[in-house]
Amino acid sequence: MTRHPVTRRQLLKEVYRFGGALAAGMFLSACNRPERVFEQVLGPFFPDPGDPVTPIRELGNPSAPYPLSNDWDLTQIKGHDRSAQGQVVLLSGHVLDPAGQAVPHASLMLWQAAATGRYNHQGDSVAHSFRDPRGKVIERTLDPHFQYWGHCVTDDQGRYQFKTVLPGYYPADLGSGWFRPPHLHFIVQAAKFPELVTQTYFRGEALADTDFYQQLNASDYILRDPALSHEEQERLIIEYAPGQTPGVLQGAFDFIVRRHQG
Repeated sequence: MTRHPVTRRQLLKEVYRFGGALAAGMFLSACNRPERVFEQVLGPFFPDPGDPVTPIRELGNPSAPYPLSNDWDLTQIKGHDRSAQGQVVLLSGHVLDPAGQAVPHASLMLWQAAATGRYNHQGDSVAHSFRDPRGKVIERTLDPHFQYWGHCVTDDQGRYQFKTVLPGYYPADLGSGWFRPPHLHFIVQAAKFPELVTQTYFRGEALADTDFYQQLNASDYILRDPALSHEEQERLIIEYAPGQTPGVLQGAFDFIVRRHQG
């Protein structure tokens, strides 16, 4: 499937700016599968089989989406003697149904940019070197020791866990100065529910550049989807703080699967 990330992002931005929530909803409905519930957009870099990526399949299974061929720890590729670069973060929580009951054996797929803000996807060609709003030059290089996507299945109590790195921010549209804040992409699959597609974001005093990240969060066209209430938007921003393991920041988040509205 051919994707054009710059065009899609620019179009989405203009739809939100001029068309509001209704037009944005029509745009997203036209672009995406009806059996999914979208809390946030899928984005152009989901690693489907056949996409232009550098394959990372720790667990084999060449017919499955790339995340399903990897484990929950994105900081270490099996067989590599080095770990991914960047701030290590641990995200854990539950998958819940609308009544707040735990959903066991739900499948979570995670994909993201590396600490440099670069995706393992040839469609990510916006700018491999850029100057951020503060004048800092960022080199968006690939990290050969980062897994880029991963997979986890909830236990009998609906619990999940991912270990990864803080993704870098990157330009979605340099012409207008739109930079995407650090974020993680997820698809959550649970029996009897449509897939949940969402993104989560970062805050916390322990994060380097946290004030800058909050500026990006405040102005991001995707996070600030007018179809979501301010409370719903803020819920997607996860607080990370030092945990029991030195050098690792921990966050907690519960995914809530639900049916289509209306």
